[in-house]
Amino acid sequence: MSPVTKTQWLVLNATSDDFEDLEQIYRSICLEFSAERYDPSDPKSFYWREGADAVPLSDIVEALRFLVDHGMLSVRSPQGDIVVAPPTNDLSYLLRSWFGITATGRAVLTSEPQ
Repeated sequence: MSPVTKTQWLVLNATSDDFEDLEQIYRSICLEFSAERYDPSDPKSFYWREGADAVPLSDIVEALRFLVDHGMLSVRSPQGDIVVAPPTNDLSYLLRSWFGITATGRAVLTSEPQ
């Protein structure tokens, strides 16, 4: 198998412990906790900041599509059913589904340190 891109590797890593949806994958890759200026009594203080590996959401969606198409991620519908092959003519599954790493994806993840 050809090497994956850094974004594809980050998506595999984000899904390595459990099924995740697009929003959770995005947060995992693009945000990191920041204790700086965090004040629990001030609702305007922040504790998330852009992470070092932040990438555009569109890149994450393209990485998901590639990884699903190449058998490195499995797809679970919102109803909980694991879908072996999502419909190729309806890409809305990328926005609504949950993604989990497959044995193939785990092999790639562990063989290519980023």
